[in-house]
Amino acid sequence: MKKLFLMLFVALSFIGYAQTNNDWEKVIITRNPEDIKGLKRLNDVSAETSRLYGKQSKLRDETTKKIKQEAAKIGATIVLITVDNFAMTPINNVNMVGTAYSGEVAQQEEKVPQKAEVRGEKVSEEDIIITRNPEDIKGLTRLGDVSSEASRLYGKQSKLRDEATKKLKKRSCKIRRYYSAYYS
Repeated sequence: MKKLFLMLFVALSFIGYAQTNNDWEKVIITRNPEDIKGLKRLNDVSAETSRLYGKQSKLRDETTKKIKQEAAKIGATIVLITVDNFAMTPINNVNMVGTAYSGEVAQQEEKVPQKAEVRGEKVSEEDIIITRNPEDIKGLTRLGDVSSEASRLYGKQSKLRDEATKKLKKRSCKIRRYYSAYYS
């Protein structure tokens, strides 16, 4: 009985800890690419809030909170917002997509390849990075252009964006060669 009580107490203490964690409040949201110059790119984050009714500002505040929480989960300190949409349909929704960055300064040597080698290997979808920030591709070699689209009669904008992104990554993988950087 004592063991059971002790295990229950430990479990409840962890639940309380998770609810008091406010790291997401420290995450900065920006729309200015100059603010993230030189910072280390972590990953893309997104959030969406939908309601039958409600003010746009309230929905946007909730979505901002959600995207900050997503960024904090991966250790980001700043998020560059790339998409910020409000749709007035029968259900109002706000959709935000951004790129999360850490406070660490990215090493410049990693971004500028000294020598590139062409390989005939297939690239996986996990290797493909979708970005709108020109700093992310600085020093890389262009292989080609790809495009994709997604359409549905109805549905959430974020689902359409995810579907289009998956198609874009799949088409990017069809380029059978890729460049690998070797540093001297």
